[in-house]
Amino acid sequence: MQREIFEVRAIIVDANGAYNPISGYPKTFDSRNYQNDIEKTRRRAYAELSDVKSAFLKRDDRQVQIAQITRMSDGLVMEAFCDGRLAELPDTEE
Repeated sequence: MQREIFEVRAIIVDANGAYNPISGYPKTFDSRNYQNDIEKTRRRAYAELSDVKSAFLKRDDRQVQIAQITRMSDGLVMEAFCDGRLAELPDTEE
């Protein structure tokens, strides 16, 4: 029986360029947990991605926010979302 695993990631990039995963992420959706129904598993993962995107759009800060869904069997990023911008970094002179 075919098995598919989808992973949803949610990350905020801070002003220093560091990638900080949101608490509780990444979330994994395994078809074995949904009676081996790959389509149902995919829909659950996309629903989670939609929730993350909605939450990001409500944030007040403008840090870069990245959400993506990946099919783990082949590493394919099925959808990615990015919002916000990096804070201006100060010029450094030596």
